Amino acid sequence: MKNKGLLIGAGVLISMLVGVIALLPLLFGVFATVITPIETASSKCSPAVTTTSDTGENLINVPAEYVEDVKKAGEDSGIPAEILAKQIQQESNWDPNAVSPAGAKGLTQFIPSTWEAIAPGEDPFDPHAAIAAQGRYMKQLKDQVQHLANGDANQIVKLTLAAYNAGPGAVLSYGGIPPYNETQHYVEIITSGAQVNFSATCSQVDGAKAWDGDLGTGEWTNPCPGCVFTSGFGMRNVFPPGDWKNNHVGVDLATPGLGQGQAGVEIITPTDMTVVGILDADSCVIAKQNEAPGFQFGFCHLHAIDVNVGQNLKRGDIIGTEGGTGGGAKFAFATHLHFEIYDPQSPIPAYPYNGHNINPEPILKEKGAWVNS
Repeated sequence: MKNKGLLIGAGVLISMLVGVIALLPLLFGVFATVITPIETASSKCSPAVTTTSDTGENLINVPAEYVEDVKKAGEDSGIPAEILAKQIQQESNWDPNAVSPAGAKGLTQFIPSTWEAIAPGEDPFDPHAAIAAQGRYMKQLKDQVQHLANGDANQIVKLTLAAYNAGPGAVLSYGGIPPYNETQHYVEIITSGAQVNFSATCSQVDGAKAWDGDLGTGEWTNPCPGCVFTSGFGMRNVFPPGDWKNNHVGVDLATPGLGQGQAGVEIITPTDMTVVGILDADSCVIAKQNEAPGFQFGFCHLHAIDVNVGQNLKRGDIIGTEGGTGGGAKFAFATHLHFEIYDPQSPIPAYPYNGHNINPEPILKEKGAWVNS
């Protein structure tokens, strides 16, 4: 529902390179410290067969009568059309006659006051008018919050989604995505669902730096068996503004329920690779993929490392044990695997923040190696 304004209470603070200790909001400000999984739309990225006419573009699974409307709304707003499609599915499941208990109406579920401001005199139950209004509304939100993203296209989309869910005032007040569990969940479910359900190429659609080439043959194995996804790739507002740790250059996967100092599951190789470096400061193993396209992988914050430089590893071989080490301090944060992927042009061995980090999430999904699969 639009124009929710500020939500009351505390939310979730998700850590970056130092792992994730989530604070679940409880009534009257009481908190419990736990690892909190972020629900994703799918455990594997494999696009569904479209029922729409062939438009020659990437947007799929939108009802045929709305395809051009959604594409136009994407152009008008500057937000990927796949994102808008997932929002509409989330709001009304493409029902133009939907009415919520709170009085939100139509395909895009505007409350009357917001609808009158965005589309005065129009019918909220007209699906074409509703989609056009969605495009205008998302553009207004984007224009209000995009300066916080410092030109990061991925973050602009996420900030706009956060403003849509929590209100632009909340985003501006926090200087980023508010630490509300509902809002952070909403941003994740829309961005992941847009990729999985509405992109014909199954590619990342929120602007994150992602791999758009051939991923090679065969599926991969989940590197952290039994883990849940706890923190994604890109800018966050977990630490004070300007802190370099807010720029998360990988994804975090964690065994639920483990705290500081506990060893987790055995970390394994998703595909065949050769160890090319070990970074003691952050307990990282850096390995290079043996087959094309030749990615490098970073497995960091390990409790124990069971491989050596030069060692050739097969898919499913053990690298070490999930942990919480790094920054020169043992067990400094909650047990998790910080997992990175570097493009094939990266120097060997790769190292974080060398300009070659790419988002692991869509790659792991497409290769069948996402968590909880």
